[in-house]
Amino acid sequence: MPPPTTEHWIKAAKAFEELWNYPNSVVDANAKFIAVDIGDYGRNSDSGIFKESNFGKLLKNNKLNIPQSKKIDPQINDEFPFVFVGDKAYPLARKIVECSFGILVKRFNVLENKMLVFPGKATIITKACCILHNIIMDKEGALSEIQDKLQLQTTQTVAQSQITSRPINRASTAAMDIREKFMNYFNSDIGAVPWQNMYNL
Repeated sequence: MPPPTTEHWIKAAKAFEELWNYPNSVVDANAKFIAVDIGDYGRNSDSGIFKESNFGKLLKNNKLNIPQSKKIDPQINDEFPFVFVGDKAYPLARKIVECSFGILVKRFNVLENKMLVFPGKATIITKACCILHNIIMDKEGALSEIQDKLQLQTTQTVAQSQITSRPINRASTAAMDIREKFMNYFNSDIGAVPWQNMYNL
């Protein structure tokens, strides 16, 4: 899986906005993997894994070729950064990202259970599954498959929200400011879409 270029991110963001109405999001709109970093222990925290991963280190050092901030609407003077979607503040967009993993596991049964192989081989198997998943999505993937998975995740999240509380968000002030900026956009007459509150969990 080649490292994404700036042009790749821009193309992905444009496709994601056209399909899901979320601007400047560096996420594949068709549930494919743009980049993967495999090999850490599942018992470790998400933030710890991300911080120590090659992907996390490249992002921290501004070496992921992420595009510069830009305006997202002629009526708004501010520029918005390109962002990764993975926050509970945007449940719809986050669920679309998670669809990739749900479809991947459903497609490759080997990922549903423990792999009885050495860690190095497990990493190779998982990478191969991700690459094959992308190829299949290019050739056979349909929007309905993503929508079906999205509906299932929404139902599961509603049930879970009735018995669990949300975790404490320890985001930085800068990240909170960016999230607030996007939130105001999505709640404005310019950025809102008629169906968005269906996923407001």
